[in-house]
Amino acid sequence: MAMTFEEAWATVKALAQDFEANKAHYLSPTYQESEVRTDFINKILIALGWDVNHDWQKNPFQQEVKVERGVNMGTSQRRADYAFYIAPNFRRDDVRLFVEAKKPFGDIATPDNCFQIIRYAWIAGTPVAVLTDFEQFQILDCRYKPRIDTATSQVLRKYHYADYSNAEKFGEIFHLFSRDAVAAGSLDKFAADLPKKRGKGSLLKGDTQSFDDAFLEELDEYRDILARAFKNKNPELEGETLTEITQRTLDRLVFIRFLEDKQILPDYLVAHFGKKGTAWQDFVAASRKLDGIYNGIVFKAHSILDSASFKVDDDAFADICKRLSHQYTSYPFDCVPIEILGSIYERFLGKVITTTDKRAKVEEKPEVRKAGGVYYTPEYIVRYIVDNTVGKLIEGKTPSQIAELRFADIACGSGSFLLGVFDKLLIYHRDWYNANPDKAKKAGCVQREDGAWHLSLKQRREILVNNVYGVDIDHQAVEVAQLSLYLKLLEEETIGTAREYQLEFHETLLPSLNKNILCGNSLIGTDVLTGQLFEAVEEKKLNPMDFEDRFPQIFQRRPANYELHETAAVPLDYTAPGVPLHGSYSRKKKPGNKEVAATTILPPEWEGGFDAIVGNPPYGAETGKTAIGYFREHYQTLANSLDTFIAFVERAASVIKPNGYLGYIIPSGWVSTPSCRKLRHLFVRDFFPESFVSLPYDVFDGAYIDAMIVTARKSRNDKAWTDSSSDSLVRLFVFPVRFKIKGAEDFYKFKKIGDLSGWLVNEDSEFLVTASREETQLVTKLRKQKNKFEDVVMVMRGIEEFHPRPASGMARAVRAFNGEMRRYILDLGEIAYEDYTPSIEAGKPERFFAGTRLLLRQLLSRKFRLQAVYADEIFLTNQSVQSLILKPGCSISLKAILAILNSRIISWYFCQINTVARRDDFPKLIIKQTRELPFPANIESSVQTRLNCLVEQMLTTQKQLAVAMSDKDKDFYGNKCVGLDRQIDALVYELYGLTHEEIKIVEMSVK
Repeated sequence: MAMTFEEAWATVKALAQDFEANKAHYLSPTYQESEVRTDFINKILIALGWDVNHDWQKNPFQQEVKVERGVNMGTSQRRADYAFYIAPNFRRDDVRLFVEAKKPFGDIATPDNCFQIIRYAWIAGTPVAVLTDFEQFQILDCRYKPRIDTATSQVLRKYHYADYSNAEKFGEIFHLFSRDAVAAGSLDKFAADLPKKRGKGSLLKGDTQSFDDAFLEELDEYRDILARAFKNKNPELEGETLTEITQRTLDRLVFIRFLEDKQILPDYLVAHFGKKGTAWQDFVAASRKLDGIYNGIVFKAHSILDSASFKVDDDAFADICKRLSHQYTSYPFDCVPIEILGSIYERFLGKVITTTDKRAKVEEKPEVRKAGGVYYTPEYIVRYIVDNTVGKLIEGKTPSQIAELRFADIACGSGSFLLGVFDKLLIYHRDWYNANPDKAKKAGCVQREDGAWHLSLKQRREILVNNVYGVDIDHQAVEVAQLSLYLKLLEEETIGTAREYQLEFHETLLPSLNKNILCGNSLIGTDVLTGQLFEAVEEKKLNPMDFEDRFPQIFQRRPANYELHETAAVPLDYTAPGVPLHGSYSRKKKPGNKEVAATTILPPEWEGGFDAIVGNPPYGAETGKTAIGYFREHYQTLANSLDTFIAFVERAASVIKPNGYLGYIIPSGWVSTPSCRKLRHLFVRDFFPESFVSLPYDVFDGAYIDAMIVTARKSRNDKAWTDSSSDSLVRLFVFPVRFKIKGAEDFYKFKKIGDLSGWLVNEDSEFLVTASREETQLVTKLRKQKNKFEDVVMVMRGIEEFHPRPASGMARAVRAFNGEMRRYILDLGEIAYEDYTPSIEAGKPERFFAGTRLLLRQLLSRKFRLQAVYADEIFLTNQSVQSLILKPGCSISLKAILAILNSRIISWYFCQINTVARRDDFPKLIIKQTRELPFPANIESSVQTRLNCLVEQMLTTQKQLAVAMSDKDKDFYGNKCVGLDRQIDALVYELYGLTHEEIKIVEMSVK
């Protein structure tokens, strides 16, 4: 159990006294590191609340204190002695702190010692680390790229064992490194207060980079060097081939370095390339030898790369090998989480090599340049999606049952989601066998020194081949995805276990993934080639693929005489993805007078499919002119939009098994934008939602994207949408726009529960509401109001182009709005005039800018409030402003309508039905949305009179506030406006018939 500060201090003071009493012995060369750890370091860590001896954390896979396995540095064996985690996060990339132990003999802050611990922490992203021999306790700054020549300058604080008896000094250690302090974020807070640069010249350019940025930059540099070196010696090479062989060369080098640092290889190779022949000759020879041992795409013989006729600038290649070798690199590859390596490669693949006759250069892919960069998916998002799709499917199942399941990412990129799926399966199987130890040995598990059962390489291979599938149109991405999965496969292996596997099974260590991870176009089938003639380059770029042909083990073609049909009712303008409609169409009525077509649907020509599809499909990717007709013919959800994410959702729906899962990151606007209406039809028809997560804008590093996680189960059970049981609940997570997510646990800080019985707002799926059960019920109530705003006002946008000009010489010069407007406040700004030409007048009648009217800003305020004003002067407005005038015969006053438009309930309603509006820094309101806002069914004359009075007071008070000079007057008029707002809101709540509980929902939402 954790000690109080006083208890911990007393314990450590006693340890310091023991050390002092026998100082000569403890400081002698014969006193070893293992002894000081047992006698002192373990005890001080226990006093800080850490379960070093695992007295209560018995499960070896769920222990907050772990001893890291050794890595090679130079020619000596080194070990990061302690790694600290906080439950329930025990993954390798969840480490919070490293502590390095040394024997108490001489100064421990040597360049070698500091460099060693800094690079562990830097790669893990932990800001500080500890170097201690108990006599000394030193805190190191690990935010910067490790350099052995400056490593000692990154020591932040030093404590001597004599300081342990000082309450203030020990308090600094306790409140920074105790278990409870670390769990509360003490290390992050401490690092946030550290200066970015300590001392003139102490850091060089690039030192402040994170590990992934630094390694990516280094890989980019190597690619550039290799591309030039290859092109100079082989001028006939084209860009595509040069990209491929450069990528393959780097993949081999990274893979070999991984094997070296993991001690799977018995000898160092990279450092010794050039000792027998040239560096390139030794590299090729090693690749051929490793191909016979490992298999897989990485070392597979390449017709150009491994050819004896291929020429290389050996000096350039040898220099890269030297810099990557274990002797010189800053990167211990066995410590790099495979997921981080995958995210680095994701960005690396955003560039290709282009060539001229004599030169080669690296540049961004056109689609990447257009999108503003490559944005890889953070690991915690991958984990959340996988947990809520694959995790649900395997829960409670046995390994033999799971072996029958198939999980895929059909736009897999470098394989981040495939890694997440594979990792989830490995952990589940490991835990299952440890919970069922009687079955572990029989299944081939290995019991190690920690007493736990671990999966053997054979078992890990089987899981990978049985369960994990991927597709990507980019050949280099497919290669990297396979590389990442192979690294994950070998993550727990050693030279001993690898050798044992080969002796027992006489197989290469790596399975072929050529039937699992494929290069192809998930959206375009080979029928695109029917009856068309394509240029070879164009056909190659399209790279069409049929799932049933490329995955025959998953999709089986039906017999020609298959006659099973099913009858379903679908909206008239919707056709199921990949499922042609057959038979006669008969119109009939559904509740709500919605017309549907009752028709017979012929199932696809194949059966089967994936049990889950996960991923982050590309948004807005180019479809190419050739494929436009194909997309319009084959993807009914695309409507007027050719955004590829829509097509990927439709494709996923067609290849997921019934009761399978979808887990995608897609733009948030899909729930409300008109272009996604048919996609919503498909979703409502084919899926039962499990959770929606509206993510913060900057969740993708370097990009501000309004994105949403959608997890759903494929289900054609119509009752699911109307069932009021607990099974009809959907989890909703709405993060604040600028919230910094640190892990999967943060998702549950913003959890709501939605009820599907009211969650689908209307039968035509005009939009979907990501709101709680209570919020949805209120939205539905407001939506059912008999009247809309279009029943009482006409709405028009301002002129398209706005060019203020002087009035002189114009036949009809009209003052142009050139100022500010917000709720109830209108400032016309400086005098400016616009020539009111016949072309303007034809589309913008004079009554919309010359009479009494309301003006409504297209942009909502930062408080997510609609902003409307009353106007009666003559002036034009531009398209950022809507003009509202009363419909002929309407008896409602404009000022009463203004009160309703500016009320809290209307702004709340708009933000609930529009996810983008609720989360955008500057959300927009279009005319169609203004017209469809709900309007009260009946407004009694007495209520209208009261609203008119309150609005007139508000307009007067706002003017008084605008000219107030003293703080006293500003406070007075400001408070009066708040009070008037409250009275107006109260009346409008009454007009819409809101109950006390419903009013609380709106008011709490504002808070």
